[in-house]
Amino acid sequence: MERAAYILYFLANLAPRALMFVLLIVLTRLMPMGEYGLFVLVVTTGEICDMALGNWVRVFALRSEGAGGRVRPRRLGRLVALTAGMTAVSLVFAIGSGLLRHDQGFAFALAVSAYLLAFAPLRLSLILLQIRRMHRTYAAVEALRAAGTLAAASAATVLAGPGFLAATLGLAGATLLAGLVGLVRAMRGVARPQRARTGYGAAIAFGLPVMLASLLAYTIGIVDRYAVDMLMGPHAVAVLAAAYSLARQPVDLFLGPLNAYAFPHLVRLYEQEGAAATGRAQAGLIATLAIVGGAIVSGLSLLAVPLLAVALPADYREEGAVLIPWIAVGSLAIATKFFIFDNAFHLSKRTWLQPPAMTPPALFGILLCFLLIPRLGILGAGISYALASLAACTVTALITRRIIPIPLPWRALGRVAAANLGGCLALVAVRGAVDPLGPVAVLVGGTLAFVVVYAGLLHLFGIAVRRVAETPWAPLGPGGRAGPGLTPALAKS
Repeated sequence: MERAAYILYFLANLAPRALMFVLLIVLTRLMPMGEYGLFVLVVTTGEICDMALGNWVRVFALRSEGAGGRVRPRRLGRLVALTAGMTAVSLVFAIGSGLLRHDQGFAFALAVSAYLLAFAPLRLSLILLQIRRMHRTYAAVEALRAAGTLAAASAATVLAGPGFLAATLGLAGATLLAGLVGLVRAMRGVARPQRARTGYGAAIAFGLPVMLASLLAYTIGIVDRYAVDMLMGPHAVAVLAAAYSLARQPVDLFLGPLNAYAFPHLVRLYEQEGAAATGRAQAGLIATLAIVGGAIVSGLSLLAVPLLAVALPADYREEGAVLIPWIAVGSLAIATKFFIFDNAFHLSKRTWLQPPAMTPPALFGILLCFLLIPRLGILGAGISYALASLAACTVTALITRRIIPIPLPWRALGRVAAANLGGCLALVAVRGAVDPLGPVAVLVGGTLAFVVVYAGLLHLFGIAVRRVAETPWAPLGPGGRAGPGLTPALAKS
């Protein structure tokens, strides 16, 4: 994979997430808080069904075909059948989600169903484009989805009224259009899919543990929304979701494309050089996550108040400000679990270990929600998310260390932490100096101070930012160079 692919994957993941983030902020100003809370619950329920029941198909397809760069007709037929089957199962859960609501149950089920039907062809097209390494087309499809989602959902809210159903149908329509365009592009030059009579048992054996683990994982950071809805109502869900978007989206924006870019490389590395070499590459990815994710968490925590003053209406700000640091920490922890340690299950095809790895943290997270939210209110949701995410990351790391041992790069992490601390001190100093000028000046000045000092200290400590961007899996050696353990071809691929 060429080095430019990471930039394309970064932009491809950045566009829909960034514009979805913008959409969520825009809708806080276009919708009453109750309707916004219901919209968030629709998107949350749709995401749970789509990711938990369908995302394993992507992992399975990349694991089977990612190293070859092409899709064989029968495997393509199996992929289409699996996508259709999982979408049908998801729709059953969508209908059930409506039946469980006493208010607007039919509209809620319709909205979730539209979300799922729109995302199925999109997911299939992105799988095929990634397997075929059509990076530019992958980025273009995601850009089309991003722009269309923002325009269609906003327009639907303005023209049809500030209700959650109209916004969801607009979002679904734009997503469906992007997915169909992606499928047309992905299928060019590919043999027509043929019906596969076998292989479904192996696929389900691979995917069932992933589905169970995903459902358990969604108890962390998602079940709190339903608990808050039950205990405090949709208005509180609106505040929690808005703060969650502000704190979680930046982490996903930058770390999501890293995983999409690195996973096919890890597949090739695991198959060609084994677990030890893969572990060294994972150590390099941990250092990269610390460099990028640590900076995001520090910035969000120290700039929460001016960020909320700029981004959200006044009713969201006071409670949102206390949530953001907790959600930012939890987001980095859960991203490390998903993008580092979970890959050991997928690469070794030992996905049956995922549910045992997630069960204790999931139960811990549920317990914390129902202990802390009644006592601390919405703050309890943020604390429970952070603690449960840290527990999930720790438990998964302990279980996977026998599958793919990762030599943790403590020296590199120490250098990153020292640079981060220097950036934080610069941010605090500038924040105090420009505070009288207003929240925008605080945001701009504090961010610039942090970035300049942080980047300068990383360079001073021998960490080359360009190396991190080009080969994020290469272990940091002296002077920020790629360390030993990777062949030149794999280090640059």
